[in-house]
Amino acid sequence: MHIKSRHILAALGASLALLAIPALEAQEAPIVPAARVATAIPGPGPSSPSPARVVILDYHSFLGNASSNIDLSLEELAAQLDSMSALGWTFATLQDAMAGTVTGTHNVVVTIDDGNHSVYRAWKEVFQPRGIRPFLFVYPAVILGGKDFALTGAQLREMAAAGCGIGAHGYHHNPVSDKAYVKDPADFMAELRRPAGAIERLTGARPLAFAYPFGVFSSRAKEALAAEGYLWAFAADENIVPVAFSDPRLDHLAVPRTIVYRYIRPIIIRQLKALGAGD
Repeated sequence: MHIKSRHILAALGASLALLAIPALEAQEAPIVPAARVATAIPGPGPSSPSPARVVILDYHSFLGNASSNIDLSLEELAAQLDSMSALGWTFATLQDAMAGTVTGTHNVVVTIDDGNHSVYRAWKEVFQPRGIRPFLFVYPAVILGGKDFALTGAQLREMAAAGCGIGAHGYHHNPVSDKAYVKDPADFMAELRRPAGAIERLTGARPLAFAYPFGVFSSRAKEALAAEGYLWAFAADENIVPVAFSDPRLDHLAVPRTIVYRYIRPIIIRQLKALGAGD
């Protein structure tokens, strides 16, 4: 091969090498097709936020009667609420929980059953100063009947106007179990059908939430409440069950609550502490 030919070939080889460099650099940073970008987005993992949860407590009266398992003094009530706050729990309303506007996993909702007259003073002296708006489940027969042990209609309206929720708790506080239906079907149905209209007359608003008397329900009761237009119904026992209202598996007509018995007050605090430590 002539010397001139070898020089030409060498120059041509160098030019091809230079042309190859951009191709190699492009391979180091490939363009991801649109389809691959979509599949590359990570799904929910361990770091995804937990759904909002609430622990729903069920109080009854605040007379300071140490012989009653469902009664607390105002001092005992205040101490319990302050202990919850010290553990990092905040107080939400049941209205916000049902509406799905509560955030976080350390929320306590206060509900109060029956409509005892002591509830008004507890609201004024304990709940209101702490910014807590309890949800009252009342049975209208005692309020409309002017019973001495019950809230008055004026007190109920004042609390409702201040943002406390009002729901039904039966009409006479009679059970709505299967056994009650067998015993007297008419009374059973009246217990579920009568309170909404009575509460609407008392407060001006028709209730959409019902708390089963004695915390016990039946499939017949759930069906009757749905037919009456109730959107939520609440059971009650001594178990502490955090509730995620966004959970599609939640039975809207059998939402659990925790009855605040006198003897489980320290247990409630211990379990809230454990639930907080687990997050």
